[in-house]
Amino acid sequence: MAGVNRKLLLDCALCPNMCRCECPVDKEYGREAVSPSGKARLAHLLLEGHLDWEEDLLEAVSSCLGCRGCRLLCPFPELDLCEELLQARTVERPPGMVLPAAAPYLNNLKKFGSPYGTRPVAQASPQGGSPEVLYFINCTAQANHPRSPQLVLELLEAAGVSYRVMDQYCCGYPAQIWGDMELARQLAEENRDRAAQSGARLLLTDCPECWHTFTARYPQWGCELGLPVVDAATYFLELVQQGRLKITPPEGIGSVTYHDPCIWARVAEMTAAPRELLQHIPGLELKEARPAGRETRCCGGGAMFQLTFPERSAGIARRRLEELPPADAVVTSCPFCRENLQVGGGKVLDLAELLGLAALR
Repeated sequence: MAGVNRKLLLDCALCPNMCRCECPVDKEYGREAVSPSGKARLAHLLLEGHLDWEEDLLEAVSSCLGCRGCRLLCPFPELDLCEELLQARTVERPPGMVLPAAAPYLNNLKKFGSPYGTRPVAQASPQGGSPEVLYFINCTAQANHPRSPQLVLELLEAAGVSYRVMDQYCCGYPAQIWGDMELARQLAEENRDRAAQSGARLLLTDCPECWHTFTARYPQWGCELGLPVVDAATYFLELVQQGRLKITPPEGIGSVTYHDPCIWARVAEMTAAPRELLQHIPGLELKEARPAGRETRCCGGGAMFQLTFPERSAGIARRRLEELPPADAVVTSCPFCRENLQVGGGKVLDLAELLGLAALR
């Protein structure tokens, strides 16, 4: 796994820090220590041995959503501060040092294979032959909104897609965030082996963090998944375009506002597919947030932030909700965004939930 790029980190630490205008954490905390360059300075001083790793400093450099909003105004095109901070926390922090707020979730992950404290219910998979799709159910949806992954399976069945469900519920990214690379690699290897045994043609995920972990982090960890990885929006759009999935107007929903998850918008650069899919739903008015697309603003749910910093995460969600125009529902394509945007009390749907209302009658 690559180490920290100390030159880029120092460039960030010495920068005038205009990126703080796009940092949700900086806006919520109002503290220099958690501004983008503030975190870079702390990380640089820790790496150079001018500061000792302590709990409050680990908390400061961990106060990052991984949203990459800072990159919108960054003068250093090669710098991904979110990744540099993650590497600093992962590679350089003292062994066994874990944020107290993260410790119970990490223990759950070790014990149950999920950060949420219960062993997920296994999903039945149709038997026989090599399936078209291996579906990876993310841990957040499985724990908090099990109807969402169930709807994905029902949509696959409605389209006549053969599938299997991967018997695993964490991609390993939370383990990396919380400093346990041994566990992260263990989960990655288990997922790789299950993918190879499935005989599937592709792996389907509806979680942007899982997608990024499978496609980018696994190779960094020396663990290639061995299957193409496809996001749910792109896959279901293809099914609709092929006529395999029939769409009708969803009852009770005439308008939606789409919220772009940060990883889909800025890392995957995948903003067109979900909108095109929504535009295929008859009679549905699509309203745009401001900002949207690549300039989207984080809802506060990235990088497991809503678990370790729940009050701050909720404050960031409320700020984002103020930027969303009124509609019958907010729709997003990330389980963390779905979870976090509900803080305002409005109706928030995962893209698969809305598609289920339109295709499963």
